[in-house]
Amino acid sequence: MITEGGMAIGSPSSVRSDAYWAASLWFPDLAGVAVAVLTTQAGPANRLQGRQGPPIHVLMIEDDASIADMYRFQFEHDGYRVTVATTGEIGFSTLAGVAPDLILLDLLLPDRSGFEVLAALNERFPTHPPVVILSNYGEPSMIDRGRSLGAIEYLVKSRVTPADIARQIPAWVEQGRGGGQGES
Repeated sequence: MITEGGMAIGSPSSVRSDAYWAASLWFPDLAGVAVAVLTTQAGPANRLQGRQGPPIHVLMIEDDASIADMYRFQFEHDGYRVTVATTGEIGFSTLAGVAPDLILLDLLLPDRSGFEVLAALNERFPTHPPVVILSNYGEPSMIDRGRSLGAIEYLVKSRVTPADIARQIPAWVEQGRGGGQGES
């Protein structure tokens, strides 16, 4: 399934209010209040980045819906546009139709490993956006492999928060634009 802005694309299933759902996880007694606060505080796109123009578009290739929702909730709150693909193949299809500014890639996907996705990205989309690996695995050999395949960063999920990542997104996008690889 591909989701963008909380809506399932090409799926007949009804979609709950993701802001309300996420707020109810974090503030069960104040879910409605938390959503109202988020709605009124969320300013124009990229307000935290000080950018003008369209919002930075992040493609997140992540099969765990709860993790994807947690990150998407934070990123959209911070003014980013987010598309979630739940498999590597859906990620490729998404890339063929949209031009994200950054790809966040999990390594454990149902159809192939994130390393296989990254290698295929290099072949199928030579000027793909910068890729940041976001994984549960933090072994040095895996980090080295991700970097050797072209990832500009490798993060271990348990060591970062969605807010940490949201703050770094503009720098990663700029790094990708300035370094040849990563221009979309």
